Amino acid sequence: MREYLVCFLVAAAVTYLLTPAVRRLAISAKAMAEVRDRDIHAKATPRWGGLAMYAGFLAGMLVASRLPELSAVFGANRQPLALIVGSTLIVVLGLLDDRFGLDAPTKFAGQVLAAGSMAFLGIQMVWLPIGGTLVLDPLTSVLLTVLFVVLTINAVNFVDGLDGLAAGIVGIAATAFFVYAFLLSVEFGFDRATLAALICALLAGICVGFLPHNLNPAKL
Repeated sequence: MREYLVCFLVAAAVTYLLTPAVRRLAISAKAMAEVRDRDIHAKATPRWGGLAMYAGFLAGMLVASRLPELSAVFGANRQPLALIVGSTLIVVLGLLDDRFGLDAPTKFAGQVLAAGSMAFLGIQMVWLPIGGTLVLDPLTSVLLTVLFVVLTINAVNFVDGLDGLAAGIVGIAATAFFVYAFLLSVEFGFDRATLAALICALLAGICVGFLPHNLNPAKL
């Protein structure tokens, strides 16, 4: 638990400290969010907040890879690499969209590419809790994984209308899933160092680090 807390704090601190610099970069690059009907802010706001969050995520992953217990997560399989590749593609897509305003088909293709890369490298839904446990065949596993990731990306994007709403919802969800993943490993005697719990700890951390800059009136 202490190693997860360390990673959480690192992700939060790096995100918090880098967000002002990212804000200045976004302004200089003219990556500004125009006011939409569902937004509450009355003027254009700098974008690219995901870049600071991405840096916090990478910092947390780097620290985790050096810790005694969590380092075991990085030697088991290619899933950490899959996560980094997928998140990198999504961040690049988001940066381009925020600056140039990509059309819907291009954004969808980029999301599928990112999700597909994760699935190809090993992060997949391999079973569903239907009728006990339904084990998926490889093709179905990949397709459902891509579908789930793309739906999640767009669901979070859809609720991002109020200052702090998306980061708040994701932060709460990540905390809840961390508790679930950690207690599940304790109850069934699994290794407590899991990628699922680490992802949730880092995600909660970057949301906590970003929220002070994103609450109304949002600076980014």
